[in-house]
Amino acid sequence: MKPIKSDWTDVVLVCRKCAKKLDGGFGPHGDQPLPKALRAEIARREGGKPMKKPRRKGVHVAVIEVDCLDICPKGAAMLVPAGHPGRWRAVPRGADLGALLDEIASERGDD
Repeated sequence: MKPIKSDWTDVVLVCRKCAKKLDGGFGPHGDQPLPKALRAEIARREGGKPMKKPRRKGVHVAVIEVDCLDICPKGAAMLVPAGHPGRWRAVPRGADLGALLDEIASERGDD
């Protein structure tokens, strides 16, 4: 196997099915799906522009959509920070994504 370098310090997995069922509800105007809103928040913090798909370089937290996680909360989307796979989160519609990213970073040990 060939190792591939990455600038990522964390990966956040988002349930694609939950995000699609909510049909938005996140972001400044409440009209974005969770993955898109998370990427935009990360880009805002890092001074870049949001990427549709994660790339190897240029972003420190990658947001990756995964197939159904088999936990389907009402009015929320499931999220798993890969650094803490035992700490799944049901992110309700309209949640403060900045606070969520701060919480994930503090668990990782970054401040």
